[in-house]
Amino acid sequence: MKVIVFGATGSTGRLVVESALSAGHLVTAFVREPNRMSLTHPHLRIVKGDAMDFGTVAPAIPGADAIICTLGPIPQAKEDLGRRQLGVPVSSVGTKNILAAMPHGRGRLVVLSSVSVGESYATGSFGAGFLVKLALKKVMADKEEQEAAVRQSDCDWTIIRPATLTFKPRRGNLRAGTDLSWHITSTATRADVADYMVKILDDPTAFKKAITLRN
Repeated sequence: MKVIVFGATGSTGRLVVESALSAGHLVTAFVREPNRMSLTHPHLRIVKGDAMDFGTVAPAIPGADAIICTLGPIPQAKEDLGRRQLGVPVSSVGTKNILAAMPHGRGRLVVLSSVSVGESYATGSFGAGFLVKLALKKVMADKEEQEAAVRQSDCDWTIIRPATLTFKPRRGNLRAGTDLSWHITSTATRADVADYMVKILDDPTAFKKAITLRN
């Protein structure tokens, strides 16, 4: 499968690229700064562009069998602290550009969102959804708009809502569900989430669903 990853140099995006390559896919990494993609592989192609610029997004998508979007305004890795864009709607604007570039009514899209967004607000225990939105008001508003755009599209989408992402090694015990409960201390390793996003690429039972993940 030909897969294009947006946000490929981000903390989760890098792992998605690695997981997709390990699964035998042909991967295109869409990045603003190609020099930040240190991974090399015969099945990896790097395309320079900015997800906030439709003019660079549109030419990158034709020919892709599936798209994975891991865009976000708050990079977590220490080396990425200077790239944080709080208040900038990276997730929603970038995803809208991706959707606009996809053939109408066709295509596979997996989008990384967060717990507390959409229905997962209510599945958070002891007011966890409220606390997350209180702490990350602008980020969560961006994610809400992102999810709304995805739901309105005609493509075969899946929204992924992980609990707090960690840099711990993959544990292999990821729990997933459309109504999965979570609490403020719930976590999900980035490696496990990346593997899950790749695993469901060709799984029709995941189409048109928003899935919560936690270890």
